[in-house]
Amino acid sequence: MDEKEKAVTYIKDNKIDVILQQTLNDLYKRQPGNVFGYLAEELDKFAVKPSIKIISGYEIKSMHEDVKRVAIEATCLVHNHDEITGSATVGFNSLKDTMDLDELKAVNDALQGSCVYEQEVLDEKLKSLDVSPSMKLSVSSALFKSSTNLQKLPTFESLQLHYSGKGLKMPTPIVSIINSGKNGAGKNNMASLAVCPNLGLPFEKNMATMNIIYQAVEEFLKKKHHNNICVAPNGAFSVACDRPEQMIELVKEALTEQEIVPGSDFFFVLDCLATDYHAEVTPGQGSAKKGQVSSKSKKKRMSVIAAAQSNSRHRYDWIEGQLKPTEDLCDFLEGFVENENIVALVDPLHHEDVEGYEALSKKLGSKCLLFSRARTPHSANVFRLHTTLSHSIGELQSQDRASTILEAAVYEEGETLLADLALVSGCGFVMFGGFRGVRSGLYNRMSVLAQKKGPVKNVLSSWGFREDPPEEDEPAPEE
Repeated sequence: MDEKEKAVTYIKDNKIDVILQQTLNDLYKRQPGNVFGYLAEELDKFAVKPSIKIISGYEIKSMHEDVKRVAIEATCLVHNHDEITGSATVGFNSLKDTMDLDELKAVNDALQGSCVYEQEVLDEKLKSLDVSPSMKLSVSSALFKSSTNLQKLPTFESLQLHYSGKGLKMPTPIVSIINSGKNGAGKNNMASLAVCPNLGLPFEKNMATMNIIYQAVEEFLKKKHHNNICVAPNGAFSVACDRPEQMIELVKEALTEQEIVPGSDFFFVLDCLATDYHAEVTPGQGSAKKGQVSSKSKKKRMSVIAAAQSNSRHRYDWIEGQLKPTEDLCDFLEGFVENENIVALVDPLHHEDVEGYEALSKKLGSKCLLFSRARTPHSANVFRLHTTLSHSIGELQSQDRASTILEAAVYEEGETLLADLALVSGCGFVMFGGFRGVRSGLYNRMSVLAQKKGPVKNVLSSWGFREDPPEEDEPAPEE
């Protein structure tokens, strides 16, 4: 076969003549202004889809503390040449969190040569690997960005396609205000206090209310501590408290000159983070259950259980040095919710305290929302992007999203993909922290998207509390 015959065979085998003829015919019919731009776009439809060449990782300095983090970078084969197409840097929840770059060998063995556009296929391959969740999620994020960049799609639109074209819905923001907790000064071990707006208002009005509260607390603390205030990694103000109630008292005092009313304009959300002050004992040992009865109890019943040993193996010292059983903590939280405008509790108990969650749900299920960062019965989910609780950006599709909080990592590295995901995923709540540092960027990104897309419906129209079970009729007295 001579060179001419080889050329004809090559052209026929690759259908070059047919494709070019059809493209030229369409070009003449459309007569676009940018001729070669049109030809480039049309011919690109017949090109081999970009494939993964290599996933690389590099150590970088974190934005928080003197800690090294890892940036994941995806290189793809695009139009016969290598191209760096996307990167991602994971946030973390502990200064001890690490990522092992040696895990990339298993990642590359599984993904090399795969089409970068097939996100669900890639995520399934990642899910099956014996590598850390942070590695899985950072690679998933880098590949998603690669696909988005190569297809020249805005991140928001690409996420919409990934979530089956779901429309834009606005979650309710939960904004961190006060940080206390186990690692802070004072005897209170409950982690932090946040606020969220009442339902039914547009996002911008909600954020304006949240900002008034945040700034009022900031000014109050500056006056009280002579401008010497500390902002925690989550953007909230670090304050020494000896009791959980002091966090709420502080916010209320800061708002005395504002026309904002708790229970009407906004509500409190208490992030207990009970795992920080949880211990286990042999059942039957430990402190006796002390009967605590709220003065506002619906049935106004009085009960005193004196010196009765708890059968639970779980103990909590939400006040430093006072280790008490689950029943005592449930009683405390019941009174706290009834006496304050608390609409949600996050991690109120250890996730293995199943009986405790069941008891707490019976006490508070019709009065406030219960959330847990680990899946438990009787509570809704908190989903953190870039943490050990997740492995891919598509994982939210399997959640009951309206009752889910989408949360930023404790040490967030500024991944604005999280803000786009918040508006597409259908999550009922977002908890990005306070209005400082990279967290303000997340809130601003949500605001920009909301303004670009016009009026946005809220995910939630009601808090979703369970209805109180009907009270049983008392039997008629015997004659």
